[in-house]
Order: sequence, then C-alpha cells, then structure tokens
Amino acid sequence: MSSKKRSSPEIWKSLSNKIRRDLLCFIGEKNVASFTEIQERFQMKVGTLYHHLDTLGALLTQDSSKRYLLTEKGKRSYALIEEEIDVSAPSQQLFGALSFLHIIFLRPVYRFIKTDSIRSLGFSLILLIGLTVATYFLSASPIFLFPSFISPDFLAPIFFLASVAITYAICEVFVSLVFKRKNDKLALFQSVIIIQIVLIIPTIILAFVFGYEYPVSFLDLNVWFIIVVFLFQLLCVGLLIEAIIIIKELRFEKAGVLALFVVFIVNALAFVIMNLLEVTI
Repeated sequence: MSSKKRSSPEIWKSLSNKIRRDLLCFIGEKNVASFTEIQERFQMKVGTLYHHLDTLGALLTQDSSKRYLLTEKGKRSYALIEEEIDVSAPSQQLFGALSFLHIIFLRPVYRFIKTDSIRSLGFSLILLIGLTVATYFLSASPIFLFPSFISPDFLAPIFFLASVAITYAICEVFVSLVFKRKNDKLALFQSVIIIQIVLIIPTIILAFVFGYEYPVSFLDLNVWFIIVVFLFQLLCVGLLIEAIIIIKELRFEKAGVLALFVVFIVNALAFVIMNLLEVTI
C-alpha cells in the first residue's frame, strides 16, 4: 500500500503534461518504439524529447536495442489514460466480442489525423474537392444528412460546402463551450470531411435510381431507399461519435450526447432549408 502511495506523485507528475501522455500512449500502442520513430512522430528537438522521456521515469524502460517500451507501471498508467478518455470505439462498447468493427468506424484513420493533422490535411482537402465536384455532376448534394436534388447545378457544391462547414462549426462550438475541449480543431474538421463520404453514397444512389429528375418528392421514394438513407444516417452518427471520442478525447456518453445534439440541429436546419428552397429528399 505504501509503495503505491509513494509512486502516485511520481506518476501524476510524469503524466501532468499532455505531450508526455501522448508519448506514453504512442509507445503503448506500438509496444516498442525507437528514439527515431518517436522523434519522427513528435517532431521535437532532441534535447526536449529526451527531457520528456526522462521525466516519464519509471513508466518507461529500454530493451537491448535501446528501444523504448512500457514498464508495468507504464502499462497500468496507459490503461488508466485509455479508461479516462474512453478511446474505445462505439463498436467495442456496443458489439462486445465483435470489437473488430471499430475499423468500420474509422478509428485508425481518426487516430492518424489526430497525431498528424498537418500531414493528413492534403489528403482531406483533395477528398473535399473531389466530393464537391461530384455533387456538381450529380446535380445533387447531401443537405446535412439528407440527399437532395439541387437546381441549378452550380448550387449543389455550394450547399455541400456549407453543410460541411456548418456541421463542423456546430460540433466545435458545442464541444468547446460545454466540454471545454478546444484541442485538435483541424483534426475534427478533417473528420467531418471524411464523414461526408457516407452521405455522398445515398446521394449517388438517388441520382442514378431516379435518373437525375428534379424535383423528387418524398412520396416518390421507395421504402427501400428510405431505409437505406436511414441506415447511412446511423452510420454517419457512429462515425461522428467515434471522431469525437478519438480527437476530442471525450468519454463515449459525452460524445454520444454531442453527436445527437449535432444531428438534431442539422436535421432541423435541413428541413428548414429544403422547405424554403422547395427541395425535397
């Protein structure tokens, strides 16, 4: 008991800095990591990096090749960090033994974006441009969560970009004001772009099935297509929850509340916009 008490101040001092927590998680995820790998990941000066590694103290050790790995204390600390920020994917909580489904929710992608949002920015912008061009040629765009035909054609990319920007802004403002998480704004923006892929798919299906006819009333849609749209919306919500968990480091319950709030707001906005413009899904 006394040894645990003596080790607590050392552990809390080591983990009081976000960079050191990130270092510990990086090494924990890789199991072993060389100094070069760590330096490439964190892009620090050698002296600064050595300082943080030394401060982690008893949480780290080195093997015969001078690669870093976690000690037993380090593993326990890493487990505590994961539990605290609840980085488990929604699939891991909801599907239990089928936790491999976290790949569907793009956890590896979000982790990469979070750890290196600058390097991934180019890909995200190319993706955004590609999706925007697609909406123009489809003459259709998701207005938030709803696929819609837009006329004239040049308005479709405008509605698409506006939907992306507003969705991101609502997420960022809400998480900053309510949960005081102002970190990784660029990473969250990129995750919102990636989620648009899921919304574009039913838009493409809508365009091909109905032959680009405009407008399409709700009564013209088959039941199967409404079900498809609903399923893609559920997947979109799951992706958004996962992005918030990984990037903003919120627990699953808080991320779920945030995602549901965002969905409620954007759905309300979508119905208002479609009603004003006489655009129907």
